[in-house]
Amino acid sequence: MTWCDEVLGFCDDAGCAPDPAPTYEQVGNRIDGLPMTDWVRAWRDVCTTKFRDRTPGVYAFVTHFDRLSHDEPERGVAFIEQALGDEPDDEVINLIAKGKLLGQLLVFHAARATPLLQELALRQPRTRWLMGREARAIKNGMVEDETLTHRLLAICDAPHYRAWKEKAHPKVEPIDFKSLTLPELASKWVEIMSRSEIEIERDDHWYDLYDYQHTLTGSEPMKALALVKAVLEIEDNPNLLGSLSAGLLEDLIPRDDGPVVDAVVAEAAKDPQFQDLLCGVWFDGLSPEVVARLTWACNQRQP
Repeated sequence: MTWCDEVLGFCDDAGCAPDPAPTYEQVGNRIDGLPMTDWVRAWRDVCTTKFRDRTPGVYAFVTHFDRLSHDEPERGVAFIEQALGDEPDDEVINLIAKGKLLGQLLVFHAARATPLLQELALRQPRTRWLMGREARAIKNGMVEDETLTHRLLAICDAPHYRAWKEKAHPKVEPIDFKSLTLPELASKWVEIMSRSEIEIERDDHWYDLYDYQHTLTGSEPMKALALVKAVLEIEDNPNLLGSLSAGLLEDLIPRDDGPVVDAVVAEAAKDPQFQDLLCGVWFDGLSPEVVARLTWACNQRQP
């Protein structure tokens, strides 16, 4: 368990989980009652905890930060100011602009957020560097109002941000996923998908893998299914298996019945672990015939 779990009541000082666990409402109230300095500490944990190691407390803060700027834009700006002042690591601060904290302010609340961000840039010069990451998106229509766009671009120091990015995250060799054997590909999938948010930003491998998966599920679904099975042979972490289920497996299943669905149903019939994985797939958008077959496969209890 982590500090996030302790402060939100998911464990006590000895690391023991309470029974019952805190409710969603209780967790939300505890987060709201924390000083913003603790939010900054939680943000660091969210950014640096490997995906495979995320706990209920870390997930609770992920959810909190995902909706903060959308639901409470003024509080979102206040958190950004606190983080800019308290967090010394630029890699951790950079993720504010990558994710929803800054993006939701600009997309959903530009009229309210723009004067607040302008004032913040006067108090905290680091704001201009952070805004520099979003300069291109702002220029390309992220903010619909042209007047607000010009005001925001005036506080974006894109050159400073690009210089930092080139130094902090130099280019690395891309991975040729097509050339890997199936066991190598499965091992690489586990390694890349296990990464923390801060590790994902250090090279393009996570994004390259995402693109490769998209191509694979569209053009070679049987190979994608083989990759799912290969990952399942070497990994049992529930976070990663949840990502495998809702990602690669879900994406390879076609809308209409056919050989791929036959193979998925057959695998579920003989492998309880694969059956569990299939039960995590959403069947939205599939034909009634495919939904019926997959539902049947999920409901067959293994001996």
